[in-house]
Amino acid sequence: MSTNTDTDTATAVEPSVTIDDKKYLIADLNDKSKMFLNDLTRTVMEYKELLRSYNQSLTLTNTYASGLKTEVEKVGLPEPSKEEAPTITIADKTYDGTDLPDTVKAFVSELMRANQNKTVLEYRLRQLDAARITFINSLKYEVEESGISPSEE
Repeated sequence: MSTNTDTDTATAVEPSVTIDDKKYLIADLNDKSKMFLNDLTRTVMEYKELLRSYNQSLTLTNTYASGLKTEVEKVGLPEPSKEEAPTITIADKTYDGTDLPDTVKAFVSELMRANQNKTVLEYRLRQLDAARITFINSLKYEVEESGISPSEE
């Protein structure tokens, strides 16, 4: 599914949408089809913007995780001495989490916040992807049902 709204200096190209390799002029679409196309366009734009935010959140999460590992090594947290003691596991190594220094607590807090934000963004991206699929299918169905003919271009 693609849309074409490019203009050429020699000849103007009418805005169109391609569905299943068939090109339809947007001007020929009925109001319901145009609504689905508009909703699809807005959904794709929001998805792309949210994906940029998600990628930034991945970078932030990795930065906090790396900083936490460095800080834990710097303060020399011991390995856990009791089985029931709270622990922190970083890169398959477990440390005693009973009495964490404030610097380590700050990294843990920021890492948890970044992970929570990443999870929220992942959920919203899945929602937008489901909406995109729904709008595509609705647009296809509406175009088929309305009897609109593909463009000859």
